[in-house]
Amino acid sequence: MSSNNVKGHSKEERDAFIAKMRDAREQCFAILFEMTFTDDSYQDILDTAVESRLIVADEFTVKILEYFTNNRESVDDTIKSNLKGWTFERLARVPLSILRLALCELACCKTPDSVVINEAVELTKKYGAEKEPAFVNAVLGAAVRKKKEKTNDEQ
Repeated sequence: MSSNNVKGHSKEERDAFIAKMRDAREQCFAILFEMTFTDDSYQDILDTAVESRLIVADEFTVKILEYFTNNRESVDDTIKSNLKGWTFERLARVPLSILRLALCELACCKTPDSVVINEAVELTKKYGAEKEPAFVNAVLGAAVRKKKEKTNDEQ
């Protein structure tokens, strides 16, 4: 099998899938970001976004937002436990929203850890401040290492 046909898909199909997932992550990020400003439900924010910005509420977006809504405390506790030299309250909204997105994807999707971290860093480069991509990478890397250590200890 050539490198252009990994797992039975053409390069064009893989590129289209990657672009679709990036768009979905960006939509999730935008809604999670908006949720930091309001007490509105994700569904209300999503409905408004679908209506006004003509986004498509795909399965991935809904899955991430539902997971976050049902596990917000746990997701935020994971962020808090992996901060070094920062307090949760001092986090800017962009990296906070991206961390929430990535941790939800790690928890409820089958996306490889390295892909989730890379995509989170890329989103942070696009929307965050200069030093925030390294910060997001460090927090997510620590969270993934702790998760793997816990899994190994349980086996």
